[in-house]
Amino acid sequence: MPPKVSIVTAVYNGEDYLDESVNSILNQTFDDFEFIIINDGSTDNTLSNLKKIDDPRIRIIHQSNHGQTNALITGIEQAKGELIARLDVDDYSLPNRLMRQVELMDTHPRIVFCGSRFEELLEDSLTPQRVRFAKTDTEIKEVISYFNPIAHSAAMFRRDAYFKVGGYTKSFSIAMDYDLWVRLLEIGEAYNIEEVLTVTRTRADSSSMRQSRLKTLEGIKIRFYAYSKFGGNPLLTGFFFLKSLVGLILPRYLVLPR
Repeated sequence: MPPKVSIVTAVYNGEDYLDESVNSILNQTFDDFEFIIINDGSTDNTLSNLKKIDDPRIRIIHQSNHGQTNALITGIEQAKGELIARLDVDDYSLPNRLMRQVELMDTHPRIVFCGSRFEELLEDSLTPQRVRFAKTDTEIKEVISYFNPIAHSAAMFRRDAYFKVGGYTKSFSIAMDYDLWVRLLEIGEAYNIEEVLTVTRTRADSSSMRQSRLKTLEGIKIRFYAYSKFGGNPLLTGFFFLKSLVGLILPRYLVLPR
């Protein structure tokens, strides 16, 4: 029997956070899963640390460095689960995450992907998510042309829906999740669980922060596509477009957290 859920994590030089992230999955209250970890050409101790993990639910895939999007595509192509859960290596899941999301997906077949509330970890401080929370499918479609309302590490989606819309797009190296959510909304519904189920780590040296300009450019492109599909408030659309332009113009040190 294939597992119910496949958790997919891509890691490049993630030795500092690997143990916490992996253990957060191995200690879930729901255990019918496989955990696929793609080592994307790491040059630190990630590979040796992965070899020390002894759990039959873990599958490790080694490849040369091709970037996160390509690594995730590889992992999901190998996944056997009906449901795919995402987790970045510097983030971690709370114990009931998989159970709560599986329950939701099993009882609401029209929902093709879901997320949850999450907390943000900056150094040693946990804070509530800064992005506005959108719960229902209607609310998510209302805001999807302004910002990404579902954290990548908090997401779970149906594998068949993922392939139906063509999966991650290789042309997006930072906002690949945001792009995927918009296309999934064209074929089904989304939902954000009210409960905090994931913790995301904010790091100035993360790839999304180091490539903040590229992330902004990708976001502008996705928001325009989302607006063409789902509409939205034109004033808010204009506001977030101008906000993105300001982010492109400001010096990088004013954009990144200190």
